[in-house]
Amino acid sequence: MEAVKVADLQKAFPGPPGTEEVLKSVSFSLEEGSFTALTGISGSGKTTLIHLLAGFLKADAGSISLLGRDIQAMNAKEASIFRRRHVSMIFQEPALLPSLTVEENIVLPIVMDTGRLLDTDRLEQIMDSLLLTEKRRRYPAELSGGEKQRCICARALFSDTELILADEPAARLDTRQALELTGALKECTRTWHRTVLMATHNLDLAQICDRQLELKDGSICFL
Repeated sequence: MEAVKVADLQKAFPGPPGTEEVLKSVSFSLEEGSFTALTGISGSGKTTLIHLLAGFLKADAGSISLLGRDIQAMNAKEASIFRRRHVSMIFQEPALLPSLTVEENIVLPIVMDTGRLLDTDRLEQIMDSLLLTEKRRRYPAELSGGEKQRCICARALFSDTELILADEPAARLDTRQALELTGALKECTRTWHRTVLMATHNLDLAQICDRQLELKDGSICFL
């Protein structure tokens, strides 16, 4: 079953000397449970596409279906609620609250969503898989860059959202940390059946994924 379906997506931004067409005609689909790399040179539109999928931006033309829902038809409030319950974001900069411990940062989305209960068994499994169990009482300032990103990945997995959109999650890590993070994320997404689209310029990381899509000249090339 398709978790994501994009058809003829177009997006341009105004600016001197004229309008810049970033996405000209983007079409692809992602099967449920797949781990897909989105590659392309810097400036090719990877972040723009991720933001369109998340509902942060509106496309000029085309359609985006996430889990059978038309994200383009949602208003800002509807898109925000949909993201909170169905889509997790992982960015280059680990967005952790400095006053909360690792464990508190991981469970935060569940705590904020009234009425949802914490699955402590799954929390332990996820922290163990991402080597965070011994770090659970530490604060972000006490973590390395790789540990912070693993914490963000753990939060995305624990949120129980079906889709994870990751925008260059390992860009600021060294080679070893980047490979370890991507490998752990792939293993965890298979264990808990998540669908992942990971934007990356690192072809070594892309090789770890099940499938690769390349953004080139405003369109998708299937590799």
